[in-house]
Amino acid sequence: MPSPQEKYQAQVLAPSSGRLRPVVLHVDDDAASLLMAEGSLEDAGFDVVHAADGVQALQQFKTCEPDLIIMDAVMPVMDGFEAITHIRSNAMGAHVPILMITGLDDLDSITRAYDEGATDFLTKPINFFVLPHRIQYMLRSKRTADALRSSQAKLDNAQRIARLGHWDWNVVTNELTWSNEFGRTMGYPQNQLMGSWNGFLEKLSDDQRHSVRMAASQAVEEVRGFSVEFTLIKFSEAEQDRTIRLEAEPHVNEQGECTHLRGTMQDITERTNAQRQIHNLAYFDLVTGLPNRAQLNEQLNYALKMAKRRESKFALLFLDLDHFKQVNDTLGHDAGDDLLKQVSGRLTEVVRESDSVAVPADPLDENSNSKHTVARIGGDEFVVLLGSINRVEDAARVAERIAKTISLPYTINDTEVSVTTTIGISLYPADGQSAELLMKHADVAMYHAKEKGRNGYQFYSRGIHEQALARFSMESELKNAIENEELDLVYQPKFDVVSGQPAGVEALLRWDHPVNGAISPADFIPLAEETGLIMPLGRWVLQQACRQMKDWIDDGMEPIAMSVNCSPVQFIRGNMIKDVDEAISQSGLPSNLLEVELTESLFLQNIENGINILQSLKKIGVQISIDDFGTGFSSLSYLKRLPIDKIKIDHSFVQDLSRDPGDAAIVSAIIALSHNLNLSVVAEGVETAEQLDILRSYDCDEYQGFLASEPLSAGELLTWFESYKPEVRMRKVSGM
Repeated sequence: MPSPQEKYQAQVLAPSSGRLRPVVLHVDDDAASLLMAEGSLEDAGFDVVHAADGVQALQQFKTCEPDLIIMDAVMPVMDGFEAITHIRSNAMGAHVPILMITGLDDLDSITRAYDEGATDFLTKPINFFVLPHRIQYMLRSKRTADALRSSQAKLDNAQRIARLGHWDWNVVTNELTWSNEFGRTMGYPQNQLMGSWNGFLEKLSDDQRHSVRMAASQAVEEVRGFSVEFTLIKFSEAEQDRTIRLEAEPHVNEQGECTHLRGTMQDITERTNAQRQIHNLAYFDLVTGLPNRAQLNEQLNYALKMAKRRESKFALLFLDLDHFKQVNDTLGHDAGDDLLKQVSGRLTEVVRESDSVAVPADPLDENSNSKHTVARIGGDEFVVLLGSINRVEDAARVAERIAKTISLPYTINDTEVSVTTTIGISLYPADGQSAELLMKHADVAMYHAKEKGRNGYQFYSRGIHEQALARFSMESELKNAIENEELDLVYQPKFDVVSGQPAGVEALLRWDHPVNGAISPADFIPLAEETGLIMPLGRWVLQQACRQMKDWIDDGMEPIAMSVNCSPVQFIRGNMIKDVDEAISQSGLPSNLLEVELTESLFLQNIENGINILQSLKKIGVQISIDDFGTGFSSLSYLKRLPIDKIKIDHSFVQDLSRDPGDAAIVSAIIALSHNLNLSVVAEGVETAEQLDILRSYDCDEYQGFLASEPLSAGELLTWFESYKPEVRMRKVSGM
């Protein structure tokens, strides 16, 4: 049986032209690959010529002048990259399609293949049944490209003969003359071939006009050429915006002064669109329009860079559609593509709605959102990159939203279709510090989730997975506790440092879980802030505290202020001013008896917004205090601008007051500064008489802490006040 090369020599009299069958040069040092490809290609109507390395490939290329080359990347003697370089340097090889075969799946190898001149690439293992179709399409594209090159050569010749798109600006008279093509492009009347430079500039938009005017003015002044591109806005709905390149060279007089600028105008819209299309093909998925694997890799590397710089965390969600193959098999590939488009739309929407997971603990830091990416990396596989997260459960929360959204029914060709998704999650830095490792671990986690029954998510780390589940369990239980009013308020009195008289009461939130017992506010308050539960919870605390103080007053207690801690999240995401106003109105408590305590974080990122909030509160008539003062940053620089009444010194400065000279100096300075600004000072966490004596010597106004009283229930506090008669005067109320 004759070899393919012998058959080629017997059948073909002249290379490339008049051939009965297209010739494919297959270069590979793997004999098995050559034989397997040969059979499928010959059956598809191709003649195949073999070469075992790059050197043989160059020899066969010169002898056979193949219509297409399949080139392996890694070979002995001369690899595929170098062989492509030699072929492209030959005039005959300038446009021959070259399909690069590589087992290397990194972007650098693919980029190098294109840089050396490859037309397309294919990764191993090769599907030899699909290969002939790939080659047919490449040859079809070559014929189209050959036709375009021929047409372009004719067009270039015609433009050269006709001098299309030229213009001449007389700098002295400001007259502008032009060719018919220039006038047509700019929308001038057909017979108008003259105007003014200023009239031409007026046809451009403001920003485009400035760049063209500056380029031309500098060219005249410096007597040099210029080249500038601008967008010409369409004249009618039937037209499209055009990208124009304007080029010119100076014409000078005997004195060397520029008297004219003479140049050309070239419409480069098609080329610009082609470049944009090439970019889209390289970085976007053709079916869904989502970023593809190449762009995802760039975004992932950027996320790694930013996370390392900021010492932050981000998450990678790897997901595929459960039983997607059944949709393709029963409804066809067009229906499958339609489903993929709908899924991509839902994924994008879920991630857009989940932008809050990228906001740091301080909700006012508006500049710290990191970029999220939703990508399709092939088949029914998608990847979601959450550019920054606060906690691991943020990624789980997004995964739950994705799973819930994807599982909703789809309508495809009047048929209702349902699919689910399985998601694997890897986290930086816990699960890897490279793009490859994070992708691999997310993929592994996804397969573990499938083993557990699909339609769910799984973290790569089992410990993290259990932590997220526990967090979600607490979130659900906290939501139920709020709805069923299972949380309680306790109250801790505040005292005047000098007289010992009660000066106020602070409402403190407590959660006694029926199974787990008392849960610290340090655990459930941050969770409430992250999930938005702080809004209904905060409203309940305000209403309950105001109502309780009004009840105490009605029972005969001397009126004192009720302090309520408010989260910055309540002001940022809710309508806190309205909540405060309603709590006062509904309870009947005088507004001056409510003291709203805020932390410094409300002001650190956006002080102007913080000042506006405080001014709105002051209009209601409530008192305002800054809680945990001194634990934030730049506190003293903005303190004088805030319309507040009190400063609360954080307990961390009080606990070592008698032992740490540094803490003593800080407390003394805060008190002195506050008094100079006409502000009262409250010290938190006072537990010893020695601490109280020091605070008294610094002229501190009020204190609270276990030295005087621990937090008490509403009934206990009223009884405690009644027994504290030397300090508290009980009003005699009729009927008591």
